[in-house]
Amino acid sequence: MNIIFMRHGEATDNVKELISDKEIYWSVLTENGKKTVLESVNALPKNIDKIYVSPFPRTVETAHFVFEKYPNIEVIIEKRLHEIYYGKYSGQKNNEELDQTRVKQIAGDYFTRFGEYGENKFDIETRLCDFLSDVYANNFNDNTILIVSHGSITSYMKRILKIKSPHIKTGKIEEFVNVDFSPLFKHLQLLKSIKIQCIRERTKMVKSLNVNDKLKANMMKIAKDFNNIEFSESYFSNFISGIKTNNLVQRKFSEFDDGIILICFYNNFENFAQKWMDHYLSIGIKNFVLVDNNSTDNSTKILETYDEKANISFWKINEQYNCYKMCGMKQQILEYYGSGRKYLIVDSDELFIYENYRNVLFDEYVVKNKISFIKSLMLDVYTNKNIFDGKLDDFKFVDKGTYRITSTVPYSQRFYGGPRTRIFGITPSLQKIPFISYSGSEILANDHYYYPWNINNKAKYCSYLLHYKFLPGDRKKYEMFVKDERHWNNSREYKIYQDVLLRNPKTCFYDNDISISIDKIDFKF
Repeated sequence: MNIIFMRHGEATDNVKELISDKEIYWSVLTENGKKTVLESVNALPKNIDKIYVSPFPRTVETAHFVFEKYPNIEVIIEKRLHEIYYGKYSGQKNNEELDQTRVKQIAGDYFTRFGEYGENKFDIETRLCDFLSDVYANNFNDNTILIVSHGSITSYMKRILKIKSPHIKTGKIEEFVNVDFSPLFKHLQLLKSIKIQCIRERTKMVKSLNVNDKLKANMMKIAKDFNNIEFSESYFSNFISGIKTNNLVQRKFSEFDDGIILICFYNNFENFAQKWMDHYLSIGIKNFVLVDNNSTDNSTKILETYDEKANISFWKINEQYNCYKMCGMKQQILEYYGSGRKYLIVDSDELFIYENYRNVLFDEYVVKNKISFIKSLMLDVYTNKNIFDGKLDDFKFVDKGTYRITSTVPYSQRFYGGPRTRIFGITPSLQKIPFISYSGSEILANDHYYYPWNINNKAKYCSYLLHYKFLPGDRKKYEMFVKDERHWNNSREYKIYQDVLLRNPKTCFYDNDISISIDKIDFKF
């Protein structure tokens, strides 16, 4: 079989030197790009039996020029030839994250993804091997096949087929005669062996866990759910490590009643601790599991003053923050206190609220409404002054009308928007399930979702988490996060905060047309 690879002609994204921007999906050929493509079309052989083309405008436009020369040829729009999905463009021409991912892939890394929900090398090679297998099965040996795609995807296919050649320039073609497909089948075996080895290692980790049988059974399902975005290899191992760690130590035991147990990990929140405790006591929480994660301020001393007002079990963990590992630690605490109980899991900068929360205790609200799982939207709370400025009492505003919902698989819904999208241009996930009735089988997949995934559908959306993320003094803490890169994606979100605030120190969330007082929040869900 003869294969001709053709890269789409120069397009508007090439001229702008954009990388990974959603804009490239709608990029079209420039006049110079059309000229180059026409030159390549004239150099094509007399007969072509079939064209496979990527589904984006610039590739379809390129293929159309070919079709004009071969009007009777079969053209197949092939989704598997789409370019790597990476996410929203960073705003700069050079995308370091994209480059770093490619370097890792070249070094043999199959699992680092192009962005939070982007593909990894295993995903890309799997879909391209699947495509090439169909090309092999659905064409004759003497056929000549034209594949119109993107430079990166063409390079992947040539590596899979062990075809050595330079990177194709925009609008140009490369022809290969009597292509040997045996490297493709060897590569399929390689991908299969990677999957088998990975699942073997993951199931071994689960078998070592000392947890209840229902939880272990679900963990085993996750272990066998190879290459799941939410349970990547690094996350899965960190989560297991969090469940197993012996460094999570109970410092002071407290006897709990049969009411709701609140679980919170905290670090240096002395400026908010009193307001935080007073709020949860006011909605009737009596049982607290408070875990000190390397605090160096007076947070713990402030919390200890409430020892006679509530049942507080003090714990500590002296490890650097890792969101994946901490989810495992929270799971360990759920296992410690056991199934058949109700839990409220919140962060130290979050106040959980629900309809009439000032007059109705939370336990009564849950019983009256017969709720097993509650979903919340995180509302970022801010001042009408510059970000980080003002006193604690000044932080009393939230956005109205700027939050959005999108449907995603497997979670059904993802909340995003608010002031951080308005000002910083980021779209963090803002949905959480803080309240659960733990049966022993639910897994805290990450801060925003539970496994089994249907929990995220059946959880009742009837609450908010007032999110005090930009309090006075927090800027220094965020500068530290930028330096040590402890948070997701090397603290990328905090780096964006820092960059914007350095350019404009007077940045403010407050907008007279959007901002409302916390007292005016409605509960019409």
